Amino acid sequence: MVVLVCFVGHDYQRIIDGVSYWRVREPLESIYLMYDRKRDKYGYASRLNTKELAEALAFAGQRPAQVGVNPQSYDDVFAALYSVLRREVDERGRRVLVDATSTTKEAYGAVVTVSLMFPGVSIYVVPPAERGWYVPDPESPSFEDWFRRVRGVRGLAPQEIHLPGFRLERPSEDEERVLIALEEHEGRADSIKSLIRWCGEDPSSPAVKNRFSRLIDKLTVKGMVAEGPAAKTKPVALTGFGLVLAKALKAYYSQPPELKAVDLTPPVASNTHGEDGRPSVNASGGWRQRGGTVSSIRSAPQAMHP
Repeated sequence: MVVLVCFVGHDYQRIIDGVSYWRVREPLESIYLMYDRKRDKYGYASRLNTKELAEALAFAGQRPAQVGVNPQSYDDVFAALYSVLRREVDERGRRVLVDATSTTKEAYGAVVTVSLMFPGVSIYVVPPAERGWYVPDPESPSFEDWFRRVRGVRGLAPQEIHLPGFRLERPSEDEERVLIALEEHEGRADSIKSLIRWCGEDPSSPAVKNRFSRLIDKLTVKGMVAEGPAAKTKPVALTGFGLVLAKALKAYYSQPPELKAVDLTPPVASNTHGEDGRPSVNASGGWRQRGGTVSSIRSAPQAMHP
């Protein structure tokens, strides 16, 4: 079962659109509306939207739960969302999707940090159909005044987005080769043998097959690839996160050497990297992955690669 946690700011329709998107794709159990409890104009707009959303999103005789937060406080949002995730993920075993479409930068930082602490939690945003509708046309008389006021808004002291000391484990050189090979072949391989060939190695060698099987297992645990159903030839595919990382790796290795920091450039190893320092790759339903299925990491419109 899936739970939605929607942060409510000045947006109304996009929150409805996000819930509608998931409702036809996932078995929704309940919805939380995290509203702005501050007594200011932002809080007023948030509470007004929350009141109407509670009516619009009621289904099966159940109304969304409402949780007041201060979206300008990283600590407050962190604590409120942490309690929700502990209850829904740890105690009830549910998967949670967090809508961060309509909230502040401080709250968004807290959402990302807390979500990384719980398995099966995803974040999504619903992009507007029309971007920049609130920005005057550059040719209009009002643009210069608007631009001057926006760029001149003063800031307060920076608010640090506190992160845990533990960091995501980056892939090894061989794992990078696998990720890049998959990305260069539309994100998936019909079998590990195909993947081995793309990486320029011998798929008939038992030692090579065992090594690549272990690589796939490690990448699956890290949430970067997903394995298809058990079969004679097991397919593998990049997850949404794996695709983003694979593209980042390609971009990094395509940089001229002088743009790379020496201490960040992976060392060149035999049969692993080409002359340019990039991993050598001869390239031109129910998938298994850490924490659930591929469908569990897909986002609402445009948030991640399906």
